[in-house]
Amino acid sequence: TLFRSLLIQENMQKKVSNLNFLVVLTHYYFITFFAWLILGPLLGDRWWWLFLLNSFSIYFFFLLPLPLIVAILTRKRSLAIGVSAIFIIGFFLYGELFLPSLAQIKKTGTQLTVMTFNTLGFNTESDGVIASVRASGANIVAFQELNPEIAAAIEDELLEEYPYQILDPKIGVIGMGLISQYPLEKREYRLKGRWVGDPQLLKVDWLGRKITVINFHAIPPGSILNFENLARTTKERNRQIQELLSFVKSREEPMVVLGDLNVSEHNDAYKILSAILQDAWRKKGWGFGHTFPGAVSPGSSRPAMAGIPLTPKWLIRLDYVFCSTQWQVESASLGEWDEVSDHRPVKATISLER
Repeated sequence: TLFRSLLIQENMQKKVSNLNFLVVLTHYYFITFFAWLILGPLLGDRWWWLFLLNSFSIYFFFLLPLPLIVAILTRKRSLAIGVSAIFIIGFFLYGELFLPSLAQIKKTGTQLTVMTFNTLGFNTESDGVIASVRASGANIVAFQELNPEIAAAIEDELLEEYPYQILDPKIGVIGMGLISQYPLEKREYRLKGRWVGDPQLLKVDWLGRKITVINFHAIPPGSILNFENLARTTKERNRQIQELLSFVKSREEPMVVLGDLNVSEHNDAYKILSAILQDAWRKKGWGFGHTFPGAVSPGSSRPAMAGIPLTPKWLIRLDYVFCSTQWQVESASLGEWDEVSDHRPVKATISLER
């Protein structure tokens, strides 16, 4: 009986010890979250660790069930308050993405559907890309990482549906291209900076109205383990987006900006761009809209070992449809994925009043 009592007592002590350990972890979780909540808006991506916290901040909310369980088990009021506060903040940041829009769409506008698709520079499976474009019903499609094989298929198979094509394919990841059902013309303007591919600035004659469409691919962060590179690429990307924004501000015509920003919506580059332009997904998308990483295929950025993925799919949103405030955003959704690229396409329908 004495031995059994000692054993029960030891088990109780282990449970208390484990629970105390979880309480400590929960406190660290709270400290990290509220530090990010304060420092993120104030300092942006100034340091590599803030860049990473901003990039993956959505996962603070994915971890919330664990602190909730700890708060229930311990019945600690302080933990319950912390969990409630984070839940409210999460609802404030992302709740609108899961609620029906209350805004009324004006039906007096003429609609334009656009799509952006990073097809992966090493993708040689053109059938999926062609199928994705056709399924989208888009009037204008922008491509990043356009290689010669995919470009040739686009020219051969989509010329009748998209008679206006300005394609600049390259071997590797620096190719760009845009196809349209409306007449296109290159703008004599070059955005400065070390972009992944040279941005395309195009004039589109859309039903007798002139609009500008920009196709861009911002510099990627590189390895998240290379802290010096993270800091360098962050500064370069911010300069790129400032340059793009300077052009946008200099024009008065309706603007559509499509591309791969290579950061999430809590990073500096997104904040710079969304201060002037509308993010179509934030206006009319449903869910988180994550577009990266996708397939484990040759050249994919999704880490794998012996062909086995080391991360889940669709961890972050990197691909965007932006538009100027003259437009009314009517819908935004993910396009049909080709199952080869490490990105999913994003499309949006926007309109202008007649």
